[in-house]
Amino acid sequence: MTPVSPWMKLSVHFDADQITNQLDYNFTSCDGTADPRHGPYMGGVHFQQGQHVYLDVNCCGSKESGFTSFQIVDCCLITVPQLTQIGANVPTRYSPPSPFLQALGATYNLPLDFESQVLLEDPTDPALPVLRRIRQEWKHTLDVGHAKGRWELSFVLTVRIFRSEQDLPELRVFSFDPEASVGGTIGWD
Repeated sequence: MTPVSPWMKLSVHFDADQITNQLDYNFTSCDGTADPRHGPYMGGVHFQQGQHVYLDVNCCGSKESGFTSFQIVDCCLITVPQLTQIGANVPTRYSPPSPFLQALGATYNLPLDFESQVLLEDPTDPALPVLRRIRQEWKHTLDVGHAKGRWELSFVLTVRIFRSEQDLPELRVFSFDPEASVGGTIGWD
C-alpha cells in the first residue's frame, strides 16, 4: 500500500475595505511543519516532497461599505530560485525554477476554477461591525516535486470587488512573499 502524500493548505485573506495591498496568509499542514514559528524555517514555509497544496481565498467586507462579493481575476505564484551551491572549484547551482510540478518556469497562473461559499453574514456580538465573509476554494492542487531547494515565493492575486448596484466594481491587487524550501534539514541539503 502506497502511503498517502502529506497535504498543505494555503489560506489567504483580505478585507474589501483595507487600504494596504498585503494578503494575510496562513499555511497549515497535516504534520505542523508548514508555518514555522521557530527553528531553521522561521518566517518561511517548508514544503515536503510529494506534498499536495490546496488553496482558499477569503474576503470579508462590511455591509456598511456595500460589499456584496468578489471575483478572482488572476492568481499567480512566482518562485525565484535561490543558490544551492557556490564556492571555489565547484559550479554555481540554483534550485529549479519552481518547487511545483505544474509550473514549467518561475511563474504559474492558477486556473480560475474556484467554488464560492458565503461564510458569515452577521456577527453574534452587536458591538462588532456587520461583515460579509466569502471563501473561494480552488478545485485543484499544486504538487510539490522531489527537487530539494530554496525559493523566494510570491503570491499575487487580482480581484474584482463588488459593492451595491450603484457602485462600479473595484479592481484590487494583493500579494505576499515569504521564503520557501523543499527537503533537507536546512532546506537544500
